[in-house]
Amino acid sequence: MTVTIGEKLPEIPGETARLAQPAAPAGTAVPEAVMRIPVNIQVVIGSARLPLAQVAQLGPGSVMTLEQKLGTPAAILVNGREIAKGELFVLDGEGDRLGITITEVAGAGRPAAP
Repeated sequence: MTVTIGEKLPEIPGETARLAQPAAPAGTAVPEAVMRIPVNIQVVIGSARLPLAQVAQLGPGSVMTLEQKLGTPAAILVNGREIAKGELFVLDGEGDRLGITITEVAGAGRPAAP
């Protein structure tokens, strides 16, 4: 998969990142105030490792090859830690906006790869 540097992906406002509120496991009470703490969510579609000299030469129109192959699930990070994987899609009726379908969630005691 290649990404052209300089092309800007559409920004998705916070209100479109709606997630279902999962029920707390039996026997655990999570205070509502804790559930309202904002966290940083990132969706990583790929990565590349380049020498600093190549990074310094990047500019609009540059092409960078990512290590991931087309169709590889995107990593979903919360505060920098991978908690799930998912597949990107274009929102119906909104061809310029993206969404992600969660396909795998890190289980208790079995965190996703860092």
